[in-house]
Amino acid sequence: MLLDYRDQFSFSTRYRGACVDVDKLKKYFGDAGYELITKHFFEIDFRKENYKNTWVIYQSSEDPDLLYKDYIEDVILALELQGAKLIPNFHYFRAHHNKVFMELLRDILQINEVKNIVSKGFGTFEEYFKSRLSKTTDPMVLKPGLGTRSFRVKLLDTFSKKEKYPYKISRTFTFNNLKLLISKIKTGKPFTPMSNNRRKFIIQNFVPDLSGDYRILAYGDKYYVVFRGNRDNDFRASGSGKLNFEVKLPGGLLDYAKRIYTQFDTPFMSLDIGYKNGEFYLFEFQCLCLGQYTLEKSKFYYRQTSDGLWGRKYEIPDLEREISLTVLGYIKKYK
Repeated sequence: MLLDYRDQFSFSTRYRGACVDVDKLKKYFGDAGYELITKHFFEIDFRKENYKNTWVIYQSSEDPDLLYKDYIEDVILALELQGAKLIPNFHYFRAHHNKVFMELLRDILQINEVKNIVSKGFGTFEEYFKSRLSKTTDPMVLKPGLGTRSFRVKLLDTFSKKEKYPYKISRTFTFNNLKLLISKIKTGKPFTPMSNNRRKFIIQNFVPDLSGDYRILAYGDKYYVVFRGNRDNDFRASGSGKLNFEVKLPGGLLDYAKRIYTQFDTPFMSLDIGYKNGEFYLFEFQCLCLGQYTLEKSKFYYRQTSDGLWGRKYEIPDLEREISLTVLGYIKKYK
């Protein structure tokens, strides 16, 4: 198990800045007959050690500007190239805090249930402005390529917003254009300036008239659910703080979540799901750094019985127990 520079692995909501209790996690693995070896990312030495066929569990980072996450990516990609068995797979790490790649994953997945959300990623404002999406009359949702909790997510329901907000969210600056302009003046040769709007973003179809969405954490055969109401006078549910664990679930919600989860090769998963007129919409998903509030604050989870029915099971939540049980169950599938 790889720890970060603060000796932390994953998040917890027990208190501000809390993380998983590593010693407790080691005990759970030990009780199951496994030794959980911890190392820091910087301690991985590929010249002295070969991690081929070694199971490696790790987490991402949500540091400012994702600078440390970029370092983590170097290490875990090298581990994968050497043959380590990453938990979760590398492409799910790539999708964390990367909505462009998350939506590309959606596009290539052979899961019809997730196709009613349609997204298009852009690397520059100029690419977007040339596309039909900048000219459609349909309301659309704008999301930055990076970020969480609906930060800088906008509803584009006028032509003015469809130009203003994508331009603003993608804004950058480069001195290369000034250098090229000086070169043009000296040489008289033409040049095409580099874009000053190079922060990637996605445009997504808008599902109107929703009062919120369902955040579901899937851990093996356990499903933890909370309903998140929209912010006041807003279409966004993430970060609203309006949480309801006792909400009556629409019929088919857990079946929908299970169909998606079981088609992903991952031990645990979070799903943000909307519901309208009998149809479900998978807005976003993650397979690491899930945000454990839904699990740790739940008094119960949902489990499907052998006859296909779903029922609540009450127990005191234990994040470390669920991580160990789910990871070990995932490993045993491949033995």
